[in-house]
Amino acid sequence: MRLDLVAFHEQARLYDAALAPLHRHWARRGGTSVGSVTRICDLAFARAADRPFSDWKAVASEAACEAGYGILWDGDEVTAIQTHPGRLLS
Repeated sequence: MRLDLVAFHEQARLYDAALAPLHRHWARRGGTSVGSVTRICDLAFARAADRPFSDWKAVASEAACEAGYGILWDGDEVTAIQTHPGRLLS
């Protein structure tokens, strides 16, 4: 049980780091939609499992990509979130 709690804590810590720049971007410019934001968050949490903390930016980018969006980065800050043309969102 203890190992499960430690693993969940690490997953949650990585999720928080991955989503922080996205949350700052959404706070400044607004989210794409509640459904899209929720989907990106869910995908990021799932992708954070069994990943090292240093993968936080990849986790955010991969989750957004799977949801049909691309993230433009300036260092560690999100400058834009764009839809991928021709991608269907599920």
